[in-house]
Amino acid sequence: TEPAERLFNFGVRLGVNASNRTFSKDYFSTYNVNSWGTGIDAGIVLNLNMREFFSIQPGFFFESRTGNYSYVQDYINQNNENDNFSQIGHVRTYNFVVPVMLSFRFNIADNLKWLVEAGPYAQFKLHSSDSDKIEVISQSSPSMPVAIETAKSNFTDFGAKIGTGIMVNDHYSFSIHYLAGMSNVWKAPFEGGKNKAWTFTLGYDF
Repeated sequence: TEPAERLFNFGVRLGVNASNRTFSKDYFSTYNVNSWGTGIDAGIVLNLNMREFFSIQPGFFFESRTGNYSYVQDYINQNNENDNFSQIGHVRTYNFVVPVMLSFRFNIADNLKWLVEAGPYAQFKLHSSDSDKIEVISQSSPSMPVAIETAKSNFTDFGAKIGTGIMVNDHYSFSIHYLAGMSNVWKAPFEGGKNKAWTFTLGYDF
């Protein structure tokens, strides 16, 4: 609980992630599969050391996320017959992520600390591949013609980031975090879906 020796210091982080992005089952209730894919995380953090055991840690990260999807949507065709519309694809996105973490550091041995971290994050999409080209059949009633509309993903995502890890010699760290998206992935009229990811990072604090 002692005051920190330094008010602030910087750190770097580099690692990998496993992420998933879902689509609402309101549209693809027959078959709605979104696989987990891998990507990279790289960023910097600023430790505002309030006490020796506690820091407020804003950060700035670049990340890539990937994954595959497979969807089937049932509908009534113009011959009044049951039909389905299926599609598969690959997701790849590049994002900036800005978390603000509360970082607790507990001594468990000489030169070894246990990290417990939690806080909100904001994610800003830079680029996406096939993830913005998911198509959905729109039909006002079974007797009406069908129309194919393209679903668009939102530019921003907000959520919570929680994690744990270890720090050695007050410099080297290994951390595992879970990012739970709390805002809708997709824009109206296809609102719904969530982002989620696990990150595994190595760090060095100066």
